[in-house]
Amino acid sequence: MAPLPIKFQELIQLQTAGVEDSSIGFNSCTLESDSYVCIREKKNEAAQPEVVIVDLKNGNNVTRRPIKADSAIMHWTRQVIALKAQSRTLQIFDLEKKAKLKSTTMNEDVQYWKWISETSLGLVTDTAVYHWDVYDPSQAQPVEVFKRNANLNGCQIINYRTNAEGKWMVVVGISQQQGRVVGSMQLYSKDRGISQAIEGHAAAFGTLRLEGAPADTKLFTFAVRTATGAKLHIVEVDHAESNPVFPKKAVDIFFPPEAVSDFPVAMQVSQKYGVIFMVTKYGFIHVYDLETAACIFMNRISSDTIFTTCPDTESRGIVGINRKGQVLFVSIDDSNVIPYLLQNPANTDMAIKMASRAGLPGADNLYARQFEQLFNSGQFMEAAKIAANSPRQFLRTPETIEKFKSLPQQPGQMSFVLQYFGLLLDKGALNEHESIELAQPVLAQNRLNLLEKWQKENKLTPSERLGDLVRPHDLNMALAMYVKANVPHKVVAGFAETGQFDKILPYASQAGYQPDYVQLLQHIVRVNPEKGAEFATALANNEGGSLVDIERVVDIFQSQGMIQQATAFLLDALKDNRPDQGHLQTRLLEMNLMNAPQVADAILGNDMFSHFDKTRIATL
Repeated sequence: MAPLPIKFQELIQLQTAGVEDSSIGFNSCTLESDSYVCIREKKNEAAQPEVVIVDLKNGNNVTRRPIKADSAIMHWTRQVIALKAQSRTLQIFDLEKKAKLKSTTMNEDVQYWKWISETSLGLVTDTAVYHWDVYDPSQAQPVEVFKRNANLNGCQIINYRTNAEGKWMVVVGISQQQGRVVGSMQLYSKDRGISQAIEGHAAAFGTLRLEGAPADTKLFTFAVRTATGAKLHIVEVDHAESNPVFPKKAVDIFFPPEAVSDFPVAMQVSQKYGVIFMVTKYGFIHVYDLETAACIFMNRISSDTIFTTCPDTESRGIVGINRKGQVLFVSIDDSNVIPYLLQNPANTDMAIKMASRAGLPGADNLYARQFEQLFNSGQFMEAAKIAANSPRQFLRTPETIEKFKSLPQQPGQMSFVLQYFGLLLDKGALNEHESIELAQPVLAQNRLNLLEKWQKENKLTPSERLGDLVRPHDLNMALAMYVKANVPHKVVAGFAETGQFDKILPYASQAGYQPDYVQLLQHIVRVNPEKGAEFATALANNEGGSLVDIERVVDIFQSQGMIQQATAFLLDALKDNRPDQGHLQTRLLEMNLMNAPQVADAILGNDMFSHFDKTRIATL
């Protein structure tokens, strides 16, 4: 049998954590993320109500807390719980800090709520939808975002979603009509301030980077089963002018003849693979390609109803809980999905794109073959696209660059290698070797502004060699590259050369680097005596003790005839009047008696020092 394109894992069986069967259901068991399952439980009439929290990321550790509430939902990643009582009283607690973050009482019942971001809750009441940032001190109350549509009247609300930017929202409800479950959705655009009523049972938002597009395409996908058929729809929202238009997709959803009452209950988009996971009431999973809406796989994963789902943190799959108490995780199988798709030649294009998107093995030979065929037949830019999109960048090698460099330049056209680099820049950052190879012709044409632009956009991988290439043209840009590439000796030299002496000590400390400070000081004193004096004082006054031998510093100043700077430095360095510095006190007075007697008189008159060689000074 061919290997399956999905992996199926049971994370925990809730009954083994001591959870009662009667507590495992839509109204009492919540799953906001793949971190926690939260269950409200009352073992019997006499028992105290409890909230049971299963930490899925911490060995399925179970904690029970005596909490009475009619709804409890855990934050995605933090030990923070949102509680609802009497349908209107909302309280948010930080369980770790044992502190109440917020509380409020609504004017109407909250029918459904969930975490919609790391900071905010979405609430659906009988009449409107609210958002509440629980970490914003200025937001004491939930804020109304939009009114509910009439098409949701009489529905049980089963989901509320927002897209990543918070610009699009969808409320999902279901109701019994003529012996079947009808799905009703309200899609709302924040920018336009308008709603659309849609028949649908499950919905999700996602993004997809189309080939050659400079930005992600934002998509809304939903599934519906009507009295006459079932469809999966994928539509673009907020089209970016720079992107190709995404044509609407609508494909039939297959339901087995015996599953007359089955319908979609949940959808999650995997950003990593560019697929849609759809789960049905009867426990079937369908996997669709997000770009083409083609069905990749369908099978039954549970004989019991899956009543709640969420995406996993890495956006690899879908986590769900069924009535039996199984917490299930279904994800794409990295090692099998590409060979599975390639069994059908019609899926070749889909397999190639998925391998590229998620960096999957299985299509490398196909990519390498396509690249060679296109290159050898003179379709150089098509070959360049294959290399640019290759999984894990396996074709983006020095050899590929050399192949494009070896091609003759066409009159009036940019060289093929520069066109290749253009494709790579559209995709994202260049690797270290590509950055160096691109910098050479660009610097030869004296187009430093391009390198500056790419560096600001983080399109280049900084390295010592790249910094060395740029240095003769722009020392500050090279310096920025040395900093990013962590080349401390060249960073310190660059700071010294550009006169940024005040940055040397903080940088060296942060980078854990010990330069030759004496040599550095000699250089600075020659080019900027005043800054040299400041730098010497900073070295001597370093928090952890002097970074330089004081006598060597005085030697440097004296060799340049800088008696005034040497004096100022020693007055500061010897201010503690320590016995072990007596010889330096003698040297200070000697130096000034020979060159500036009035300064020596002032020092002696102030009684600043008491450990100098009095006999020697007296003879002078």
